[in-house]
Amino acid sequence: MTNARSSYDELASADWLHLTEGERVRWAGRPSWLTIAVSVAAGVGVALVGIVLTVWLSGTNVPSWLVYLPLALVLVGAGRVCLTYLNWIRLLYVITDEEIYVKRGLVSRDVTQIRLDRIQNTAYNQSVLQRLFSYGDVMIYTAGTSTEDVTFHGVPDPERVKQTLTRLLSESRVPRSGGL
Repeated sequence: MTNARSSYDELASADWLHLTEGERVRWAGRPSWLTIAVSVAAGVGVALVGIVLTVWLSGTNVPSWLVYLPLALVLVGAGRVCLTYLNWIRLLYVITDEEIYVKRGLVSRDVTQIRLDRIQNTAYNQSVLQRLFSYGDVMIYTAGTSTEDVTFHGVPDPERVKQTLTRLLSESRVPRSGGL
């Protein structure tokens, strides 16, 4: 937990995260790495096919330009792996004592921020496969809507994330002591 707390403290200094005095990060994460595994494996597979074809063709009597043509597959496969990773790393979900944040982007940014007092309901969803690998979606509904306003897609242990959010919602609705 020390490492998690340390990374939460580092996250709290991010310029896109606007914490009030005393507000702390309670959970932060991105989609499970399993959500990108198939895409990464496909990219690696395409790149490997390109390498194998290049090696195989170099031992044949085909024109030299044709030997290097399969290297395009290597570039396509590597590009797919890079884009998949960048799309994964650019997405971050944060729950604090007072708000939830969804940050998209690395260079340009799109940050969605919702105060806990606006949240009416939460739910989580896992398919059989997601349950087997312990990841899923956490849906967050705000006042005045019947559809989810924010979904934490593919997060590890969605039940724990929902429980963290539910606990914070309960704490935020308890009247605070001290008066006027």
